[in-house]
Amino acid sequence: MAGQVDHAVVGVLVEQDGKFLLVRESKPGREGLYNTPGGHVEPHETLFESAIREVREESGYEIELTGLLTAHQIILPHINVSGPVFAARVVGGSAKPTAGHPEVRWFSIEELRELEAGKRLFTSYPVYAAELLLAGKLLPLDTVVCLRAD
Repeated sequence: MAGQVDHAVVGVLVEQDGKFLLVRESKPGREGLYNTPGGHVEPHETLFESAIREVREESGYEIELTGLLTAHQIILPHINVSGPVFAARVVGGSAKPTAGHPEVRWFSIEELRELEAGKRLFTSYPVYAAELLLAGKLLPLDTVVCLRAD
């Protein structure tokens, strides 16, 4: 489609003690909605590097990626956004809200479903990804191949 912009993005479902990390958005058009940490892949950055950076920037937590849950795509008339959704666990850091993400919070699967039912999620995949993780449907990280041509 002419004029459509393509963006590579990553999403990260961080799980700890049966709860899932979400951040509250404050950007225009997203105000008050919750989302998994994630975002655009920067130039010369692998999907893995992007996922780790985005979680650190948006939540304050240091993570270790544990697997691949799904791939996510949204196609709109002006933009095509797609990328992997990784699973991760916390290995350091602490919750650090920012101006862009003023709340960093852990939710149970039931609370995720309530957010989805109330249309309080920015993206559509958090509940689906959490259910995959709880069902043990985690693909190994080597399913994703990142090649850097230096």
